[in-house]
Amino acid sequence: MGTLFIAAFLLPQAALAYKNPGAPSGFVNDFAGMIPAGERQTLESKLSAFEKSSGSEIVVAVIPSLDGDTVENFAIELFKDWGIGKKGQDNGALLLISRDDRKLRIEVGYGLEGTLTDATSFQIVNQTLTPAFKAGRYYDGINAATDQMMAAISGQGESLASQTTAGTKWSFKSILNLAAIAFVLGHFIIIWLGSILARSKSWWAGGVMGGILGGIIWIFTSIVIGVAAIALLATIGFIFDYIISNAFKKHKTAGTRIPWWAGGPWVGGGFGGSGSSGGGFGGFGGGSSGGGGSSGGW
Repeated sequence: MGTLFIAAFLLPQAALAYKNPGAPSGFVNDFAGMIPAGERQTLESKLSAFEKSSGSEIVVAVIPSLDGDTVENFAIELFKDWGIGKKGQDNGALLLISRDDRKLRIEVGYGLEGTLTDATSFQIVNQTLTPAFKAGRYYDGINAATDQMMAAISGQGESLASQTTAGTKWSFKSILNLAAIAFVLGHFIIIWLGSILARSKSWWAGGVMGGILGGIIWIFTSIVIGVAAIALLATIGFIFDYIISNAFKKHKTAGTRIPWWAGGPWVGGGFGGSGSSGGGFGGFGGGSSGGGGSSGGW
């Protein structure tokens, strides 16, 4: 819970760090100049053909920098802004690469989590992308990674996942991945709690919720730990509720946009479908991220 308390104050800063790099021009979007034009077009044609045959959308986004954000938060926000995948099916996947930070992530939509699993994403990141990127073979890594993503989505990735399950041991990197997942879950918990507590007429409800959670901890631990948990979590709850309730009332009275961490809406929401006519790219289908995937660096 200490992590959740810290995240309550740090997550707004991470959200402010996110900057949409721009509208997508296709399935391959290189804002950092890492992929030569000819190879970029080859990737575009491959991913476009895969979308037509399978309905699933695999998108590559290369950005210059995260600008202080985490690769996990940036991937979630960009996934949401671009609306990758079909609405209602959430069958999209994003390969995000940050050139200057030397970070990358595979972000997976809800509808693909059963095929493009976290284990498969972990192997693609650590055994395909990372070695290729360390050798400076960016296109080769991206091309091979997208091939493996397509194979997994098409149901041909069973051996890939089983190899990862058998060969992956708990390591510092895997622990970091679990920490990243916990961070993302904490993000959504903050949003959920904020949307409830910010609109309540009192600011003490957060303290009550914290006290109840502390009581549950008491049941499964000891009196000493339980009493300490009740005192700590109730205090955290009071402070959290007080901050978001005041922020909600202040912005609502002023008629300004309510921050997401104080019960306001998220920005974005897709491009409303990919069935456009004409010469320009029509956007993706309005899908959502499931929070699954894997992160890495080189």
